[in-house]
Amino acid sequence: MPRYATAACANLAGEARERAQAMATESASGIPLELIALVTPLPEDGGPVPGEIVEHQAHAVGHAAILLADRGVLLAGDMLSDVLIPLFDPRQDDQVGAYEMALDRLEEAAGHVEVVVPGHGAVAESPEVAARLAADHAYIDALRRGEEPVDARLEDADWLSGPHRSNLEQARGR
Repeated sequence: MPRYATAACANLAGEARERAQAMATESASGIPLELIALVTPLPEDGGPVPGEIVEHQAHAVGHAAILLADRGVLLAGDMLSDVLIPLFDPRQDDQVGAYEMALDRLEEAAGHVEVVVPGHGAVAESPEVAARLAADHAYIDALRRGEEPVDARLEDADWLSGPHRSNLEQARGR
């Protein structure tokens, strides 16, 4: 069964596949190596994917969400999480701006749904969706102003300190 990705994401995954498989061999035993980074580009007409693809450049090259408006659901990918802060892609410039644009697109899509399903964390229903958008906007706004964000997600997971430091460095242009 194919696993679909945007064309940009599929291209990047193909370029990084051997390296990703080597890393998994060292750190993730039991993972089927043949499936790592094995994705099929979405057909330009949307193909077999139900709903609307909401592609953006925040988090990863060609990252996308799927809006299932007829079902009242937004599949948000690695965004709008209650357990993860926004995670920048160090390979791309201006992730602060890319995140702002992506959050605006996701906020527009979320206006058509009752439920948001993130790739990590709990499913969010109506009022919680607005809270997650607000939390991500506040985090990004603080980085844009050069300030340390006040974010409960940072307090709950020590392992996020590394990605957070990387986000701060990217936001400061280092």
